[in-house]
Amino acid sequence: MLTRFSTLFLALSPCLLSSYALADSPVNTVIAIEDQLFSKHAELKNAQQTRKEQQATISQYQNELTQIQQQGKSLTEKFQAAKAQLETDYQRMIDDPSVDLAATQATYQDIWKNLKQNQNEQLNSEQKVEEAQQLLATQDAQISAIRKDIAQYDENKIRARVERLKTELMPEQQVTVSFTNRCQSDMTLAQCDTQTRDLALQKAVKTFQSLLIEQTTESKLIQANVHKAALNIHVLRHKASNSGFYDGERYRTILDVSLEARPNESASCSLLGVDKQYCFEPGYISGQQFQNEQEIAWVTLNVRSNQYNDQVFVDGVSYGSTPVEIMLPIGQHHLVIKKEGYRTFEQNLALNSDRSFRAKLKQKANELKAGDKFADLIGSNIKAPQLVAIVPGEYMIGENASNQYFLDHAFGIGATPVTVSQFDHFVRQTDYQTDAEMKNTCTAMENGEVTAVAKSYWRNPGFKQSSNSPVVCVSRNDANAYAKWLSAQTGFQYRLPSEDEWEIAARAGSQADYWWGNHFVTGDANTGWSSSPWANSSTAPVDAFKANPLGIYDTVGNVWQWTNSAQGIAKGGAWNFSPAKAVAHERLYLSSASTANYVGFRVVRVIN
Repeated sequence: MLTRFSTLFLALSPCLLSSYALADSPVNTVIAIEDQLFSKHAELKNAQQTRKEQQATISQYQNELTQIQQQGKSLTEKFQAAKAQLETDYQRMIDDPSVDLAATQATYQDIWKNLKQNQNEQLNSEQKVEEAQQLLATQDAQISAIRKDIAQYDENKIRARVERLKTELMPEQQVTVSFTNRCQSDMTLAQCDTQTRDLALQKAVKTFQSLLIEQTTESKLIQANVHKAALNIHVLRHKASNSGFYDGERYRTILDVSLEARPNESASCSLLGVDKQYCFEPGYISGQQFQNEQEIAWVTLNVRSNQYNDQVFVDGVSYGSTPVEIMLPIGQHHLVIKKEGYRTFEQNLALNSDRSFRAKLKQKANELKAGDKFADLIGSNIKAPQLVAIVPGEYMIGENASNQYFLDHAFGIGATPVTVSQFDHFVRQTDYQTDAEMKNTCTAMENGEVTAVAKSYWRNPGFKQSSNSPVVCVSRNDANAYAKWLSAQTGFQYRLPSEDEWEIAARAGSQADYWWGNHFVTGDANTGWSSSPWANSSTAPVDAFKANPLGIYDTVGNVWQWTNSAQGIAKGGAWNFSPAKAVAHERLYLSSASTANYVGFRVVRVIN
């Protein structure tokens, strides 16, 4: 029996030694290791099944042994009884030689024979159980060895995944990005170009990071963990293939940018969600191995605040509302967070690694609300034009409302264009003469042609007007003179609106062509061919049509309205222009001294 067991043990010994052989195996690819793991798991399943069968065999052998032992106990009792009977009969024979012992002896010998046979069977059964248990122990050792192999393969697989990701993050790549920027009006061309390139580089860094992650084998897992590690993206070189203004206001640059990621040693482990020990050689336990962050060129700033719908600016550039993740080069940056009705938060940040920042915005007292109406006094009892409050915030303007614009200040805008009555009061107080009066002409549209009409001016524009009609035949110079006079009379600063301010007020939050929708509604405004009583004939009273949701009248049609644009831009359309010219983004270009019987103005009052 022992010889058979030894032979079986030697046959299984390669399985017991396999875990030691693994230590000398080269690091395999992830796919090869997965194949090995598949085989090992199949081997483990078979070994566990074999062990289960062996346990059943042992149970069977133990049941057989129990039966033999019970039979042996019964035979032993019978043997003792037969032996006692034989001794009794033997004593009787001594006293009586005629007593026959043959039957008693035969019974004794038969029972003894059966008992010896039972003892041999019991010994054989015990040896079978012992051998089966030894085989089970060998199978347990085999299963333990397989599990050890699997654990080693699992570790090898993790290391192989880490090495694969490190390789996938290494390549240099070139991306081409286009960025359009609406530069501030006080910027020089060089400043505008620099800011636009910086923003384009930020876009390139984000684009490169997205491409880099998408190209990894485990991209979904990497994307989920990307906030846990710094990729340390470096801009190696960049070149502008095209840059410049393309519509007079927006500056666009197209950059070809070469970038590469230089993550630290532990980054791949963080991205894969595994212990950082797998990013280093086994046994390497330097205290600095997880903190070493070298050569960071671009880092991530995560900004949060205690408010929703706020606005985040970094170095003067808007990044939308919190929470927001911004890619920035290392160094000093100026963070500003704004929200309507809250105090502006400002702080300088020194960035040299990924950082999360939370700001606490504090509410202002006496919050100004959009649409609030008010009017200043001229003198003791005469009111200046009624104003409607416009508050800071994010607005969509331009064609198709495609431009995001952040208004950083509040202002009041005239609820209506300045009326004949209001302008008349100014003239009577100052003896002011308009440009049209000085030139003795005001232009008009006659048979589709711009025509200078002699002896026409704001009191005689070529059609009848009431005191509540919008004043026309006034130049931008005249409008500025009126605003300057209002400032002196009220003690507050009045001026013409900027183009963006006018459009924000006119849209009243709408992103459609007109404040009510994308289609012109016949009879809802005074434009040419609009079916209004004044269409193609004259101006209408300033409150003849419905106001927009902010309470502002004549933002569609009636008269073109001057803005403070140096390009001489008027907005809004007019009584003798088609409805298509009255959409919110349309412009009319005029010289600052031009006068026309279809051009008026409304004022803006600065709110500090």
